[in-house]
Amino acid sequence: MPGTHVPESELPLVAATGEAPGLSAVEPRSETVDLTGEPANPPALAGAAAASGRGRRRWLLGGGIAVAAVAVGIWAILILSARPLPEALRYLPGDSVIVVELRPELPGDQRAHLGNLLAHFPGFADQSSLSEKLDEVLARLVNAASNGGLDYATRVKPLLAGPLVMAMGATDLAGMTRGGSAARALVVMTTDGKVDCDTIFGSTGGPETYRALELRSVGKDALCAMDGKFLLLGSASGVHAGIDAKLAGSGIDANGRYRTARAALDGDQLGTLFVDGTKASDLITSAMASSGVTLKLPSGPEWAMVGVRILDDAVSLELRTAPIPETATATDLPTRAPVADSRFAAILPPDTLGYLELHGVGASVQRGVAALRDNPGTSAAVGQIEQRLAVVGGLDNLVGWIEELGIAVFPIDTGRAGIGGAVLVRGDAGKVEVELAQLRNLLVLASIGTDITVHESDHAGTAISTVDLGDLGVLGNALGIPGLGSGVSLKFDLAARDGVLMFSVGDGVAEKLLDVSAGAALGSTSSYQAAVRLAGTPNNAQLYLALDGFLGWAEAHLPADLIAGPAQSLRPYLDHLAALAASRRSTSAGERDRLVLTVK
Repeated sequence: MPGTHVPESELPLVAATGEAPGLSAVEPRSETVDLTGEPANPPALAGAAAASGRGRRRWLLGGGIAVAAVAVGIWAILILSARPLPEALRYLPGDSVIVVELRPELPGDQRAHLGNLLAHFPGFADQSSLSEKLDEVLARLVNAASNGGLDYATRVKPLLAGPLVMAMGATDLAGMTRGGSAARALVVMTTDGKVDCDTIFGSTGGPETYRALELRSVGKDALCAMDGKFLLLGSASGVHAGIDAKLAGSGIDANGRYRTARAALDGDQLGTLFVDGTKASDLITSAMASSGVTLKLPSGPEWAMVGVRILDDAVSLELRTAPIPETATATDLPTRAPVADSRFAAILPPDTLGYLELHGVGASVQRGVAALRDNPGTSAAVGQIEQRLAVVGGLDNLVGWIEELGIAVFPIDTGRAGIGGAVLVRGDAGKVEVELAQLRNLLVLASIGTDITVHESDHAGTAISTVDLGDLGVLGNALGIPGLGSGVSLKFDLAARDGVLMFSVGDGVAEKLLDVSAGAALGSTSSYQAAVRLAGTPNNAQLYLALDGFLGWAEAHLPADLIAGPAQSLRPYLDHLAALAASRRSTSAGERDRLVLTVK
């Protein structure tokens, strides 16, 4: 009714019931009178009840709207965040063993990340012209690769409008192992929709028709087909199989194993590589059997997937594999070591050039040996090794105490261009001291009647045992190992502190390690922290290479002629490389290996 005011609190009810504003105020009200003559529902109480009913309806309506909004929000998040499989995958047969996917169109966030990454290098600071600069670089590469015989703009760029995929099946791989060709290999390219087979390959033969699709011959054995914007290239059987897969809906995009593997990768990818582990294992076994070799391979993952992804300051390459079912092991074996953060990084010098760390080494060795012992093909050899190790207390006494193992290299004297190395073993502090004492005693006994010398020194309260093996050729003859290394000598140091056994090679290496403080160690450097964070920590194993440190060391100490020429021309770009880091992490969902290259 015009001019009637409706309170805000009534709006949801009006909208829900469709009642005209103000009508509820003049509705007839029925009252029931009891024997006393008083209304059973007095007007005040009836009004309160009506208001209460309207309030309940408003709450129910508001709650329904909220639930619907949340549901729509969740649906939108799931739909918008999902990474749909490229349509080109529909042409790859579902039984493919190897599937490669490249994304030249830079999907999702990859264009922005690539621009931010390239901005670290000379000539790419202006992001507005990124596409033109990429075209320029690709044109140069194509021109160099084809000796000027291939025009990038007309014959290559149209093929880079979307995903490029390729597949190889079991018959392809089997044929290649026997020196044949990949008979059914197929490449599918997403074009800009403005080209055909003749545009790309020049004059083609044919045509012939397969399932209403025109096929053109390219070269001697290949066929080319255009299906909308998709260009198919391969052998006759390969192209036929691709068309069949698309029409039947049986492409690799419908393969559950492939979909699971692809979903294991995080974020948008520049490229992926899928391997069907079960089919690949069968092919290897078959190939070995045809060569007269019978060997039972250990169980491998059902699938493996590699993805390449660009971050703002790094390039990431990740390998994901399906979980391998645990085999029954003896109850006295140690359990698999959990993931952990690096503890060696806090005791390595900040100028460390390279560093590898493995966690749970003792447990892993014992579990690995047990698996080999249970394998009929290797059980005899393992038994012989274990008999010989009984002299030193068995395998458990030899490696059971080892928790972590690290190997590091670093410069030891900038004036002499020296590089030293160290092997670090962490375990229970008491056990480490015992192992070091046993090593010293064995070396002292071995020095009797030989050129081996052992002497002790002290550095900042820590004992260092320096062992000089002398001429390795003389030592080899004494041990019955002729040709061990005549004229080559080896000297190393042994020391232990805080549960770490240090085995170092190079003058001053042990002292440099012992002088490291936690606040000025490798783990406190920004380059290490950034690279390892992207590679992933905690982990089961990690690798770190200081690219900037190594390049600086090489330029300062190596002969100029070794770093001249092409390497020197690349120096403006190499200067922006920071580090290379890798890590492995074992989870219930499978193995995850990641390699990152960081820039500065």
